Amino acid sequence: MSGQTESARLGGSDQSSRPRSSRTLAASALLLLFGLLWLLTGQISHEPVYGGKTLTLWLRTYDPSSPLGRGSREWNETDDAVRHIGTNAIPFLLRMLRETDSSLKLALAALAQRQRFIKIHFVPATTRNIEASKAFIVLGDAAKDAVPDLMKAYDENNSIESRSAIEEALSWIGPGAESAVPLLLQAATNANNEVRANALWALGDIHCDAQVCVPVLIRALGDSDSGARLSAAHALGMFGTEAQSAIPALSEMTKPPKALAVFSITDEVPLEARNALRKINPDAHSPSGQSSSAFEIRPVPPTFPPR
Repeated sequence: MSGQTESARLGGSDQSSRPRSSRTLAASALLLLFGLLWLLTGQISHEPVYGGKTLTLWLRTYDPSSPLGRGSREWNETDDAVRHIGTNAIPFLLRMLRETDSSLKLALAALAQRQRFIKIHFVPATTRNIEASKAFIVLGDAAKDAVPDLMKAYDENNSIESRSAIEEALSWIGPGAESAVPLLLQAATNANNEVRANALWALGDIHCDAQVCVPVLIRALGDSDSGARLSAAHALGMFGTEAQSAIPALSEMTKPPKALAVFSITDEVPLEARNALRKINPDAHSPSGQSSSAFEIRPVPPTFPPR
């Protein structure tokens, strides 16, 4: 009798606790979802808006994985949006350039992608870095006042991708980023190939202080990484007649590579060297007697696609 009473009591307790347990689980799931939303979005209030879209939404066009290329209607519309927002975009671009993803954030992002209640578009920090750097294509010299903040963000060493994107931004600012030359000269010997190549390329686009930069670029022609060598050749060409001392080294690089069935960035180094020689001395001809049309290519594809 007492056993039956005890069973009934326990059974009744189980039934009454089920709704409470379900509510607790639902509340926990809801809290987790809101936590995910907070971690994965992290948008700053008062973000610039143009044409009814926030800046970060516009910049998704610059995602390197997007099928939309430069010159497309969507890309031109995004350029126009950045142009209209102007330097008001810089605080948000700096934030995007600094972004990194912790292991926890990536794990939460993967979890969020598996739930079906709320659709979450997660953009990795590495993609945001690139999207922000490309906005400086439009801002150009108008963003020169951001150089000190870009240098500060670079020194924070948030990630290799962040540093490479900041070098890209400095490159697009051009001569207005002259104060960043010492930083880029130091980065030109960085252990990472991507950081090193982008720094060399940026030195050419800024093309200031030739007496200091040209010797560094000549040494970089012997770099073990083909992307760094290509960037150094491009940069020397940007210095024009101020890079006369680079002619012998560039001439050595103009020998055509062996024919390969698959395209490689290595194949482009001799072409870029000839291109640089023509810029340094338009009257000179490469030893091979061959010519090629001028072109520019980003040093570390596909992370930073051809210009």
